[in-house]
Amino acid sequence: MTAAPTAPGRDRTDPAPQPAPGPPDGARPEPALVNPVLPGFHPDPSILRVGDDYYIATSTFEWLPGVTVHRSRDLVHWRPLGGLLREARLLDLTGRPDSGGVWAPCLSYTDGLFHLVYSDVTSLAGAFKDVRNRVTTAPALDGPWSDPVPFPSHGFDPSLFHDDGPDGDGRSWALWMEWDHRPGRHPFAGILLQEWDRAKGAATGTVHRVFTGTALAHTEGPHLYHRDGHYYL
Repeated sequence: MTAAPTAPGRDRTDPAPQPAPGPPDGARPEPALVNPVLPGFHPDPSILRVGDDYYIATSTFEWLPGVTVHRSRDLVHWRPLGGLLREARLLDLTGRPDSGGVWAPCLSYTDGLFHLVYSDVTSLAGAFKDVRNRVTTAPALDGPWSDPVPFPSHGFDPSLFHDDGPDGDGRSWALWMEWDHRPGRHPFAGILLQEWDRAKGAATGTVHRVFTGTALAHTEGPHLYHRDGHYYL
């Protein structure tokens, strides 16, 4: 994780945690969090808080419906809500290879809308991965979801960050890992960032390479947070 200083601020979707109330006298305490939080097949989780609810979205690869979501009030007990991408206009997996399809979805919330960003990997053949990154929005998780629009796609694991905290500037930013398929290059080339125009539903401005990784390489799955005067990547 890396951090960069800025003016004090806190993302409205990530408020300061409050102490949980203890059990009544004589009552048996609730069990503490036990791993795995979601037993079974739930890869690439991203977590979101909206009000009192927490949501986890996970990859579904070549399986339908796309993007499984769970909801919780205490981060211990999670209720499955099913898949979000149920229509062919949102996700058509025809011809997707084994382990292709939906990778690393990111669920975010701003301006009264859920934003779902996801990679649709159509081919794993050779060094080049044919990836279509998309974003769709909805006023509620049960829809209706808008027709997906293109998201920067020269890489995968896309995410959206909305700088909506008290000292945020109200802008949104697209992030994704850069995939470099050129011979002699390490394919995990780093993390890219570009401003996202909420009104137009499109990336705008300069693409910034904000992190090139470490000697261990394999840098992926970027998410950005603004908390207590710092940005965390």
